[in-house]
Order: sequence, then structure tokens, then C-alpha cells
Amino acid sequence: MDRPIGLFDSGFGGLTVMKEVARLLPRENLIYLGDTVHLPYGNKSPETVVRFALENAAFLMGKNIKLLMIPCHTACCHALSILQEQLPIPVIGVIQPGLELVKNVRRIAILGTTSTIESDLYQTLIRKQNGKAIVSAKACPLFVPLIEEGFFNHPALDLIAESYLEPLKGNVDAALLACTHYPLIRSTLQKAFGPTVALMEPAERCALQAKAFLSKAGLLNLQNIKPTYEFFATDDPRKFRRLGELFFGNAIESVEKKQEFMKLF
Repeated sequence: MDRPIGLFDSGFGGLTVMKEVARLLPRENLIYLGDTVHLPYGNKSPETVVRFALENAAFLMGKNIKLLMIPCHTACCHALSILQEQLPIPVIGVIQPGLELVKNVRRIAILGTTSTIESDLYQTLIRKQNGKAIVSAKACPLFVPLIEEGFFNHPALDLIAESYLEPLKGNVDAALLACTHYPLIRSTLQKAFGPTVALMEPAERCALQAKAFLSKAGLLNLQNIKPTYEFFATDDPRKFRRLGELFFGNAIESVEKKQEFMKLF
């Protein structure tokens, strides 16, 4: 089955998941859409995030994908169940893999966008799967804009991280990075928390989930040929290509601009 896997995010962050998918599923054709014109999703209303997610899904469905992956925690919190109901193909996100990572953690911090934290989804699901868990949720709205500008090692990032995380220090055993951008500033977060706090990111588990599903459904691409990777952005393809390579960890040969806005219904 050589039909591609589709992925979308508000910007570059989802490329950290695509990187793991490419590593664990080296024969699969992949299509990635970065909705950079609407970046960031984290400060948008749930209704707006759902609308953007439907438009992104419609675009990727037009590419004849066999599986939709949503490597965006904000979009998953508000739109995953809707897309799973409305699309004729399977849809998987980053929430379940994230929950699996923290299932045995007693004191857990959730770091995410304002919209992700205010949805209360992670907090509710974590307490449901582990009644003894002590959950501290922290919105970090400035991280994504700084990361998208390439300020991975800027002094301002250190100060902001210290400000956000200081109230959590000494009170958590692990932190779930509930935003796919945050792995790019992992060293900054570790420095702010200190060495005793484990930082957990669901990218690899998300890719493993996709692999298990495709294998079970008989949808793995078994052709022994080099896969194709296509990249689309809704704004500034040159910037997407330049910064996207930092997230993806490999060269991005070209990025096309998605101009039309599509709807599922």
C-alpha cells in the first residue's frame, strides 16, 4: 500500500514526529502540512482550532492519504475525536502516546500551549488512568513563537523558562512535553527544572502507534524503493524550509505553498 501518510501541525513542531515516523517506517511516503499562516494554534479558541483542523484534513485527504496523524497537541485536544468521526480513514494523535509515557509517574507536570492546558483534557485523562497522580499543568505561551523564530538558544528563552517552571521545581518527578515544538528546547527545559526531572515526549511512541496500526491493518508499504516526502506550508515556504530542517533533522528539498482553503463538508 504505497498511499502516503498525512501529517499536519500549526507550524514546524510536528516535524519532530514526522522524523520518528520516517525512522521507524522508512518505506512510507509522507506528506506534511504546516499551517503557518494561522500559527500559533495555542492562543486560538477551540472552535477556531477545529475549523483549521478540518481544512488541513481536507487538504491532505485530497492527496489520497491512507492514515492521518495529528502531531499537534492543541489540535488533538479539540479536533481529534471530530476528525476520527468524520474521516473515512483512521486518524491518530499524540494524546494516547503521551498518556502511556506518564502512566506510572506520581508527580507529573504538563507543559503545553494555553489552549491545550485550558482544555483540561490531559489533566482529566491522567487522573483517570492513575488516581494517585498529582498533576501540575503549566501553560507556556511564549515558547512556540520563540521556537518558530529560531531562538533556541536565546538568553530570553532561558529567562522565560525559569519564570514558567520555577513554581514547579521540587514538586514534580517528570514533565510531559505536550507540544511538539518543545523537544527543540529540551536542554533549556532540563536546565530550568534541574537534572532530577525526567522530560517525556511522545514522538517515538506516536510513530510506533502508527507502525502497529498499519501493520495490523495490512497497510504497510512493502515496496523496497526510496519513499517520497512532500512538504506544504500555508505561508512563507522559504522560512519553513530553512527552520523545518532543524526540526526534521534532514534536508528538505522543497516546500510548496498551500493557497486554497478546503472544507470536508
